[in-house]
Amino acid sequence: MSQPMNRRSRLPALGEIDREAGEFWAENPFLMPGRGDNLSAFERNCVYMNLGGEQFLDVSFASGADIDADSRSVIAADIDLDGAIDLLVGSVGGGPLRLFANRCGENNGHVLIELVGVESNRSGIGSRVVIDCDGRTIHRDVFAVNGFMGQGPSALHVGLGNATIIDRMTVYWPSGAVSEFVKVPVGGRIVVTEGEQTFVSKALKLAKVTL
Repeated sequence: MSQPMNRRSRLPALGEIDREAGEFWAENPFLMPGRGDNLSAFERNCVYMNLGGEQFLDVSFASGADIDADSRSVIAADIDLDGAIDLLVGSVGGGPLRLFANRCGENNGHVLIELVGVESNRSGIGSRVVIDCDGRTIHRDVFAVNGFMGQGPSALHVGLGNATIIDRMTVYWPSGAVSEFVKVPVGGRIVVTEGEQTFVSKALKLAKVTL
């Protein structure tokens, strides 16, 4: 069924639009890009906390990340190497990058896994890492770093809850090779090279940065 075109509402306007108040969106919206007007700058950022994989809690205001900039890029990474994921936010139209440090206070176990491909690609993109610990199984895939106006690290940051050791870690490489390790330590950086029988464990030192 065809839709009517160029039909105006018969409802009276709620009042005169005061252009001096900056309500430019009441005019022709197609003129906005040419004048540099942007409604996105009036929208506040939102941050949601995952509660056990069952629901999300809106912590936008509490986190301080609910800025009203026109943010287009966000990178999630452990910037200060304390084991908690921080957020680096970039906005269009100028202004500084904003770094929001994770200060939730939880001291959960974690591990940073870096893959080095030999027969596969150097960064191990396309690999799957399966971790068995504390009675559960965690799956992580290695993707090419991506994002709009920014890209995060390719290393895998895996949260482990209360686990004190990884019972088994299996890496499925794009080449078809499989690497398997047991009793992998928690709380550091693990470097796995394709084809090698052992991994390299490196301690993470807290970065000397002020967040």
